[in-house]
Amino acid sequence: MTPPRPDRSDLTDDELVRLVCGGETDAFAEIVRRTRRSAYLLARRITRNHEDADDVVQDSYVKAFRALDRFTPGAAIAPWLLTIVARTALSSLRSGKRRAASALDDPGPDGGAPLSERIADPASDPEILARRLEVERAFARLSEEHRVILAMRVDGDFSYASIAEALEIPIGTVMSRLARAREALVEQMGKLRKVVPDER
Repeated sequence: MTPPRPDRSDLTDDELVRLVCGGETDAFAEIVRRTRRSAYLLARRITRNHEDADDVVQDSYVKAFRALDRFTPGAAIAPWLLTIVARTALSSLRSGKRRAASALDDPGPDGGAPLSERIADPASDPEILARRLEVERAFARLSEEHRVILAMRVDGDFSYASIAEALEIPIGTVMSRLARAREALVEQMGKLRKVVPDER
């Protein structure tokens, strides 16, 4: 019988990295646990498809594991990992090997709950959930350019400089593209409200 993994939930990111780099590779499972939800949501935002997002996240963890010895001590692991996720997702988009976008209300790949239910917090206010789904639907209608840059800034909490580096564009272009992306999101939300009027 395999002994249970030690509980490493109270360790710092630096301590986990040191353990993994020192040969205790099972400590990487705690890094995955801490980051998998945000990694998946960012990948899903960019790729617009559950299977593509899963592939991106898996590839990103492999890349992160291999590059862990280059992780900067004292930094937080989540932003570092999300940078890898964003770049991997962008590579996936540029490769042209994409599946069709899936709607928030489509069942999961195993026939389970749709994404709209999987991302919902059961304890949250129904009005907050409805608003979040409205934003998600509007977001899905954005162009790839707008969706990617908003996902990186909002979901990934990337700095303008990090976005510029990942997209290989000047910081000024990042700022103007973000402004246009926000305007497009507001416009899409307005269109959705006209199609589905508020019944409250």
